[in-house]
Amino acid sequence: MPLIETKKALKELAEGESLKVVLDSETSVQNVMRYLKDNGITAEQQKKGSEFELLVSKSGKIETLSEVDPYCEAPVPTDKSYVVVFAKDRIGEGDNELGLVLAGSLLNTIREYDVLPQKIIFLNSGINLVLKGAPALVHLTELEKRGVELITCGTCLNYFEKTDQLAVGRITNMYEILDSMLKAGKVVSL
Repeated sequence: MPLIETKKALKELAEGESLKVVLDSETSVQNVMRYLKDNGITAEQQKKGSEFELLVSKSGKIETLSEVDPYCEAPVPTDKSYVVVFAKDRIGEGDNELGLVLAGSLLNTIREYDVLPQKIIFLNSGINLVLKGAPALVHLTELEKRGVELITCGTCLNYFEKTDQLAVGRITNMYEILDSMLKAGKVVSL
Protein backbone atom coordinates (compact mmCIF):
# COMPACT_ATOMS: atom_id res chain seq x y z
CA MET A 1 0.00 0.00 0.00
CA PRO A 2 2.71 2.59 0.77
CA LEU A 3 4.13 2.24 -2.72
CA ILE A 4 0.73 2.53 -4.39
CA GLU A 5 -0.11 5.62 -2.33
CA THR A 6 3.30 7.15 -3.14
CA LYS A 7 2.71 6.63 -6.86
CA LYS A 8 -0.72 8.31 -6.62
CA ALA A 9 0.73 11.27 -4.72
CA LEU A 10 3.56 11.65 -7.26
CA LYS A 11 1.03 11.89 -10.10
CA GLU A 12 -0.78 14.73 -8.30
CA LEU A 13 2.39 16.56 -7.25
CA ALA A 14 2.97 19.83 -9.08
CA GLU A 15 6.44 20.81 -10.29
CA GLY A 16 8.50 22.28 -7.45
CA GLU A 17 6.30 20.75 -4.75
CA SER A 18 7.59 18.34 -2.14
CA LEU A 19 6.17 15.13 -0.81
CA LYS A 20 6.81 13.57 2.60
CA VAL A 21 6.23 9.82 2.80
CA VAL A 22 6.05 8.42 6.34
CA LEU A 23 6.61 4.67 6.71
CA ASP A 24 6.86 2.28 9.63
CA SER A 25 8.49 -0.64 7.85
CA GLU A 26 12.05 -0.92 6.61
CA THR A 27 10.86 -3.23 3.82
CA SER A 28 8.42 -0.55 2.64
CA VAL A 29 11.22 2.03 2.71
CA GLN A 30 13.41 -0.19 0.54
CA ASN A 31 10.55 -0.84 -1.92
CA VAL A 32 9.61 2.86 -2.21
CA MET A 33 13.25 4.01 -2.50
CA ARG A 34 13.98 1.45 -5.21
CA TYR A 35 10.83 2.52 -7.08
CA LEU A 36 11.77 6.19 -6.86
CA LYS A 37 15.35 5.52 -8.00
CA ASP A 38 14.20 3.39 -10.95
CA ASN A 39 11.93 6.25 -12.01
CA GLY A 40 14.68 8.87 -11.77
CA ILE A 41 13.33 10.49 -8.61
CA THR A 42 15.60 11.29 -5.69
CA ALA A 43 14.54 11.31 -2.07
CA GLU A 44 16.14 12.05 1.26
CA GLN A 45 15.63 9.42 3.92
CA GLN A 46 15.47 10.09 7.66
CA LYS A 47 14.61 7.86 10.58
CA LYS A 48 12.64 9.38 13.44
CA GLY A 49 12.02 6.90 16.23
CA SER A 50 10.27 3.88 14.75
CA GLU A 51 9.20 5.78 11.62
CA PHE A 52 11.00 6.55 8.39
CA GLU A 53 10.46 9.78 6.45
CA LEU A 54 11.20 10.10 2.77
CA LEU A 55 11.34 13.65 1.42
CA VAL A 56 10.71 13.78 -2.31
CA SER A 57 11.04 16.94 -4.40
CA LYS A 58 9.53 16.98 -7.84
CA SER A 59 11.69 18.78 -10.31
CA GLY A 60 10.66 18.67 -13.92
CA LYS A 61 7.82 16.67 -15.36
CA ILE A 62 7.61 12.94 -14.78
CA GLU A 63 6.29 11.52 -18.02
CA THR A 64 5.35 8.04 -16.90
CA LEU A 65 5.79 6.03 -13.76
CA SER A 66 6.43 2.32 -13.90
CA GLU A 67 3.96 -0.14 -12.43
CA VAL A 68 4.32 -0.81 -8.72
CA ASP A 69 3.65 -4.57 -8.68
CA PRO A 70 7.27 -5.71 -9.15
CA TYR A 71 8.30 -3.54 -6.19
CA CYS A 72 5.70 -5.03 -3.88
CA GLU A 73 6.68 -8.65 -4.28
CA ALA A 74 8.03 -10.34 -1.20
CA PRO A 75 11.38 -12.00 -1.70
CA VAL A 76 11.20 -15.75 -2.21
CA PRO A 77 13.05 -17.49 0.59
CA THR A 78 16.12 -19.33 -0.62
CA ASP A 79 16.37 -21.37 2.57
CA LYS A 80 14.71 -24.68 1.74
CA SER A 81 15.09 -26.07 5.25
CA TYR A 82 11.92 -27.12 6.97
CA VAL A 83 10.62 -29.09 9.90
CA VAL A 84 7.37 -31.02 10.13
CA VAL A 85 5.36 -31.00 13.37
CA PHE A 86 2.85 -33.76 14.09
CA ALA A 87 0.72 -32.43 16.96
CA LYS A 88 -1.61 -35.38 16.52
CA ASP A 89 -1.36 -38.86 15.04
CA ARG A 90 -3.72 -38.16 12.16
CA ILE A 91 -4.21 -35.50 9.52
CA GLY A 92 -7.35 -33.41 9.26
CA GLU A 93 -10.67 -33.52 11.03
CA GLY A 94 -13.45 -35.99 10.47
CA ASP A 95 -12.97 -39.72 10.10
CA ASN A 96 -10.19 -40.92 12.41
CA GLU A 97 -9.29 -43.96 10.33
CA LEU A 98 -8.87 -41.82 7.22
CA GLY A 99 -6.78 -39.35 9.24
CA LEU A 100 -4.41 -42.16 10.26
CA VAL A 101 -4.09 -43.34 6.66
CA LEU A 102 -3.34 -39.78 5.54
CA ALA A 103 -0.60 -39.40 8.17
CA GLY A 104 1.10 -42.58 6.94
CA SER A 105 0.69 -41.49 3.34
CA LEU A 106 2.25 -38.10 4.06
CA LEU A 107 5.24 -39.69 5.77
CA ASN A 108 5.70 -42.00 2.78
CA THR A 109 5.48 -39.00 0.44
CA ILE A 110 8.04 -37.07 2.50
CA ARG A 111 10.32 -40.11 2.27
CA GLU A 112 10.11 -39.97 -1.54
CA TYR A 113 10.35 -36.18 -1.78
CA ASP A 114 13.57 -34.59 -3.10
CA VAL A 115 14.02 -32.16 -0.19
CA LEU A 116 13.78 -33.86 3.18
CA PRO A 117 12.89 -32.01 6.39
CA GLN A 118 15.66 -31.36 8.88
CA LYS A 119 13.49 -32.68 11.67
CA ILE A 120 10.10 -34.20 12.32
CA ILE A 121 8.68 -33.26 15.70
CA PHE A 122 6.05 -35.34 17.51
CA LEU A 123 3.80 -33.74 20.16
CA ASN A 124 0.65 -34.66 22.05
CA SER A 125 -1.07 -37.63 20.33
CA GLY A 126 1.42 -37.28 17.47
CA ILE A 127 3.73 -39.40 19.63
CA ASN A 128 1.66 -42.45 18.63
CA LEU A 129 3.38 -42.35 15.23
CA VAL A 130 6.79 -43.20 16.78
CA LEU A 131 5.70 -45.91 19.21
CA LYS A 132 6.31 -49.66 18.88
CA GLY A 133 3.79 -51.22 16.50
CA ALA A 134 2.87 -47.94 14.74
CA PRO A 135 2.15 -48.46 11.02
CA ALA A 136 4.28 -45.40 10.09
CA LEU A 137 7.49 -46.84 11.58
CA VAL A 138 8.71 -48.20 8.24
CA HIS A 139 8.63 -44.68 6.75
CA LEU A 140 10.09 -43.03 9.82
CA THR A 141 12.94 -45.53 10.11
CA GLU A 142 13.89 -44.85 6.49
CA LEU A 143 13.73 -41.08 7.02
CA GLU A 144 15.96 -41.37 10.08
CA LYS A 145 18.48 -43.43 8.08
CA ARG A 146 18.50 -40.64 5.49
CA GLY A 147 19.43 -38.04 8.12
CA VAL A 148 16.08 -36.65 9.25
CA GLU A 149 16.06 -36.09 13.02
CA LEU A 150 12.98 -37.52 14.69
CA ILE A 151 12.34 -35.84 18.03
CA THR A 152 9.52 -36.58 20.43
CA CYS A 153 8.22 -34.49 23.32
CA GLY A 154 9.31 -36.10 26.59
CA THR A 155 6.50 -34.44 28.53
CA CYS A 156 3.97 -35.95 26.11
CA LEU A 157 5.50 -39.44 26.42
CA ASN A 158 5.40 -39.12 30.22
CA TYR A 159 1.82 -37.82 30.22
CA PHE A 160 0.55 -40.77 28.17
CA GLU A 161 2.88 -43.15 30.09
CA LYS A 162 4.52 -44.37 26.88
CA THR A 163 8.18 -43.42 27.36
CA ASP A 164 9.25 -47.07 27.25
CA GLN A 165 7.41 -47.61 23.93
CA LEU A 166 9.43 -45.16 21.83
CA ALA A 167 10.59 -47.13 18.76
CA VAL A 168 12.35 -44.54 16.63
CA GLY A 169 14.01 -41.15 17.13
CA ARG A 170 14.83 -39.63 20.47
CA ILE A 171 13.18 -37.83 23.37
CA THR A 172 13.54 -34.07 23.65
CA ASN A 173 12.15 -31.07 25.51
CA MET A 174 10.12 -27.99 24.62
CA TYR A 175 13.22 -25.80 24.45
CA GLU A 176 14.71 -27.85 21.59
CA ILE A 177 11.32 -28.12 19.89
CA LEU A 178 10.86 -24.34 19.89
CA ASP A 179 14.48 -23.76 18.88
CA SER A 180 14.08 -26.19 15.96
CA MET A 181 10.97 -24.42 14.72
CA LEU A 182 12.48 -20.95 15.03
CA LYS A 183 15.64 -21.89 13.14
CA ALA A 184 13.88 -23.66 10.26
CA GLY A 185 13.15 -21.89 6.99
CA LYS A 186 9.56 -23.24 7.21
CA VAL A 187 7.45 -25.14 9.70
CA VAL A 188 4.78 -27.50 8.42
CA SER A 189 2.37 -28.11 11.28
CA LEU A 190 -0.17 -30.91 11.16
